Amino acid sequence: MRKRVALLVLVCLVAAMLVLASCGPAATTTPPTTAPPTTAPPTTAPPTTTPTKEVPKYGGTISFVSVTTTVTTTFDPAIATTSALNSGLVYGRLGVGDWTKGPQGTNEYSFESTWVADPYLTGELAESWERPDLNKIIWHLRQGVHWHNLPPVNGREFTADDVIYSFEYNKKDPRSVWYGTGAKMEKIDKYTIVTSEGEPPVSYRKLHSWTNWLYIVPKEAVDKTIADKTTLNDWRYTVGIGPFMLKDVVSGSSCTWVRNPNYWRSDPFNPQNKLPYVDKVETLVILDESTALAAMRTGKIERHAVSFDKAEGLRQTNPELLSRRINPDSAFMVFLRTDIAPFSDVRVRQALMLGVDYQGITRDFFKGEAVIQTWPLAQFMGAAYTPLEQLPADAKELYSYNTEKAKKLLADAGYPTGFKTQLVCGTWTRHVDEMSLLKEYLAKIGVDATLNVMEPGTYVSSLYGKKYPGMIYVRGWSNNGDEDVLGWAHGGWVGSKGEPSVYNFSNVVDPVAVEVFNKIMTEPSQAERDRMRKEEAIREIKLAWELPLPTPVWYMFWQPWLKGYKGEVGLGPDPPETSMVYTYTWVDQDMKKQMTGR
Repeated sequence: MRKRVALLVLVCLVAAMLVLASCGPAATTTPPTTAPPTTAPPTTAPPTTTPTKEVPKYGGTISFVSVTTTVTTTFDPAIATTSALNSGLVYGRLGVGDWTKGPQGTNEYSFESTWVADPYLTGELAESWERPDLNKIIWHLRQGVHWHNLPPVNGREFTADDVIYSFEYNKKDPRSVWYGTGAKMEKIDKYTIVTSEGEPPVSYRKLHSWTNWLYIVPKEAVDKTIADKTTLNDWRYTVGIGPFMLKDVVSGSSCTWVRNPNYWRSDPFNPQNKLPYVDKVETLVILDESTALAAMRTGKIERHAVSFDKAEGLRQTNPELLSRRINPDSAFMVFLRTDIAPFSDVRVRQALMLGVDYQGITRDFFKGEAVIQTWPLAQFMGAAYTPLEQLPADAKELYSYNTEKAKKLLADAGYPTGFKTQLVCGTWTRHVDEMSLLKEYLAKIGVDATLNVMEPGTYVSSLYGKKYPGMIYVRGWSNNGDEDVLGWAHGGWVGSKGEPSVYNFSNVVDPVAVEVFNKIMTEPSQAERDRMRKEEAIREIKLAWELPLPTPVWYMFWQPWLKGYKGEVGLGPDPPETSMVYTYTWVDQDMKKQMTGR
């Protein structure tokens, strides 16, 4: 499922350079997510979940910024890649990230990314599930859950028929990640369904797929749009099961949601309280970052993602704001044409890494606010991730700055005086700045890289056509899922006829990578999957199929009156959906009035 989604996401990254569209900064000023610097996130937890110390209060409004106008124009949940903000608030899915396992509870999982690993998922509209084998999942749906008390559903009960209908609805829509799937869904009874895979690859990841992009829609609403000659993309026909109801939309300007008084979920820390707490959630479309920062400074918004270079200024002007350092869940990456000389030689590729001063770039260019090792696995992958300082010596050495050894490797590969190549990047300012810096480093080891700056359309075509002349820069390749790099980038995912992944931008051909990936995907044990991922990631680091670069962190800021919140980015399981956190958070209205007068 991620394949079609990743294409859309990456095109958005290189075309618009926006990250976390609903609440995050633009990638040209800020990259993506996670928390402590170069250490893996905690995998064990403090004891058991306990209620928060402060007593939650009902009422108030949560406002936040969207950095794209599409949030005010895209509402059909079949287009999950761009409608996720509204869909997360209004519609429901079978599963979602388990809030009790995050920073508010046992702290087993950081929720530093919109991607959530399977062990940290919990039931949403599915109360539980069973997995007899890798091909089949039996879903036990929640009973007594009701649709919004709005026409045309008028608060009727949610049943298995709704899930079946939503699946069929998505399968017929070319914009949906489920379009054309061979997967199957059958009704067992009113509250039980079974899903199975009608096409390979059959893998443990199918649980994530089913809890991921399938938002549940009511047939009555779709029938109404057909009768009225419109679609669910018309926000006036939006009706769901979720914690909020879409109340108003001003195209290109704002969206407003109001509390669903009949929402089924209770606060897991205060089970006597029905969620959500706030009366209203609103997003304001603000395309200019300085204007968005001004809104944060003046208390007009409750939560905002800020690039590392703007964070200190915000702290100085507003020391009362709370913040959390978020490590990247994507990587700054130079892809190499490994199918042609000189990049087909591993010695050349390793020489390029040795020619980059990772520590210096992190210290001087990013002011210490970057992570050196984000490839092929991101830090929040837990036990599968190996911190830089724990890598085997031959892998760790590649992140050292050793121009003499780089030159020797080039000479051993037949390039004693270096070679000439082209380094492709986009027209975006930061693309050019960062690749100009890389060009200087490469020159010191004899690699004469001509900077080839392409317009967005040509750039994307060159990237996906895999015909770029030598090297190409991608500023923010999403590797926040366990199959992103090992599967999409290094050939693990292949088509039914054996064709390579469209995201294999370095043209990697490696039977071992494919074999290991297939074993990972069919291994039922989480611990064993992590062990295999860890081992394979280290092997692939040493093969240097890409030239990874330090990737900057960013910061999540929030107002002190936004309670029950510790900088969680989203509850996944995967989409760029960051809105589910508002289900659990609350506003201290007395504090807000005291601090802002509003």
